[in-house]
Amino acid sequence: MGSPSRPLAAAYGPDIWGDKFTSIPRDLELWEAYSKERDVLKNEVRSMLVSAGGESTDKIILIDTIERLGVGYHFSECIEDMLAAMHKTHATIESYEKYDLFTTALYFRILRQHGHRVTSEIFNKYKEIDGKFSEAITRDPMGLLSLYEAAHLRTHGEALLDEALAFTTYHLKSMVKSLDSDSVARLVMRALEQPLHQGIQRMEAKHFICYYEECPSRNDVLLKFAKLDFNLLQMLYKQELSLLVSWWADLDVESKLPKFRSRVVEAYVWAVGYSYEPRYALARIMSSKVVSVLSISNDLYDAYGTMDELNIYTKAIERLNVDCIEGLPDYSKICYSTSLNIFSEFDEEIVKQGGYYDVSYHKEAFKAVLLAYHQEAVWRENNYVPPFKEYLMNAEITSGSCILGLSIILGMGYADTVGTCKWATKKPKAVFAAERKGRLINDIVGYEEEHSRPHVATSIDCYMKEYGVSKEEAVVKLYEMIEDTWKDINEECLRPTSVGSHYINIFLDMVRVFDVTYKNRDGYTHPETMKDEIEFLLMDPIPI
Repeated sequence: MGSPSRPLAAAYGPDIWGDKFTSIPRDLELWEAYSKERDVLKNEVRSMLVSAGGESTDKIILIDTIERLGVGYHFSECIEDMLAAMHKTHATIESYEKYDLFTTALYFRILRQHGHRVTSEIFNKYKEIDGKFSEAITRDPMGLLSLYEAAHLRTHGEALLDEALAFTTYHLKSMVKSLDSDSVARLVMRALEQPLHQGIQRMEAKHFICYYEECPSRNDVLLKFAKLDFNLLQMLYKQELSLLVSWWADLDVESKLPKFRSRVVEAYVWAVGYSYEPRYALARIMSSKVVSVLSISNDLYDAYGTMDELNIYTKAIERLNVDCIEGLPDYSKICYSTSLNIFSEFDEEIVKQGGYYDVSYHKEAFKAVLLAYHQEAVWRENNYVPPFKEYLMNAEITSGSCILGLSIILGMGYADTVGTCKWATKKPKAVFAAERKGRLINDIVGYEEEHSRPHVATSIDCYMKEYGVSKEEAVVKLYEMIEDTWKDINEECLRPTSVGSHYINIFLDMVRVFDVTYKNRDGYTHPETMKDEIEFLLMDPIPI
């Protein structure tokens, strides 16, 4: 028999954006001018790639620059062909002997980013006879930085890259304030704050554009192209976000559920994080709506509904049918009806775009998340602290990673959508990594707030109880597990892959989004802590 008591409401802050994204006029004249100039420059950049000199080092540096500027998606097929050829000519450790540290690490990073298997043993030449990295490489800041960025693509069992990451991190931190070049210092500080491989791609692109503009060796055609492209995408994002904000306002969630999180802007930032290309507009919209509904559903279970109410609501979720609405508590009807409506809307949109996919995978994944929320509520009600493994099996589902990935997959609309949905629901390593990363990092940064009110036991509590350790020791262990998720997703990206790399990259980008959002704060629940980054991404255009 459930308790009639209502949990102590969480102190979630309100939406912080007001009407900033409510109605954004589209400057068609500026859009057309930017688009026209960008298309001209795009052809020039394509010519640069095609006519890049015979020396492969020049090509890999050009590819890296194009990708870091955020415009690599325009030339993906050309870049893939070039890298495949480079990988063939760099099949042995000896083929890297002629390169310096910067170039060796750059080859390693770029080739691995694109799924090519490159042995980490190519870095053995930078070790002394005692097996430690040579102190001589600390006199090469750009080489050290290149190795640091490359080491973040490590997989399980690569002790050499574990050592490289520790070595480069220590020495870059030691030297950053004494570097002669301000531009190099700027790159190092950014990398230490947010490693390239682990950052949200559009944010990293804008940071690099700002850096590249100050580089004496910059290519002005590339720079202008990147600026125009960034601003055009930002204009597109603003229009999509305006539509989402209007949709949310029409639901009137903030007045009907004032104690619940209203986070549609933050949800959209996540969507941009793992599906930024212009062609994926439907994927961004679908994912944003799912995240917004999951947020209020999570608040319903975590901080508002009584156990009796949650039992009724969960039975209705298992059916996910309009006939169930009338029997629900009034405040929960908006959660339920909105959930039903978005699935109907997705069905319609997919058909409009020429797809005829069965979205039952999507619905079942949604049910699974809410059933996992209910399990947590039962544990909280009974003051039950489950064994760590039992907690993880349920909690990883509550991260929502699987349903968010399915939203993107369905929204992309490729011919192999159904097969890819089956792959995702079987929880391959990529999905597992996103689920575990999302859950554990959220538990760590939200620990103090969770413990300010009645709450379900977190991974920290479960680990402390089962292993008899302190909170600090538990957190250290969880961070080790989080590092393993990076190794898991890095392994999953290497060829041959079970599905297209663009699908695996959805979950890689999801892990990146979690990394940025929950870096020493809960930037989703408390968006004021992430306000500057969101404005940097969505509001502030780059001066042309």
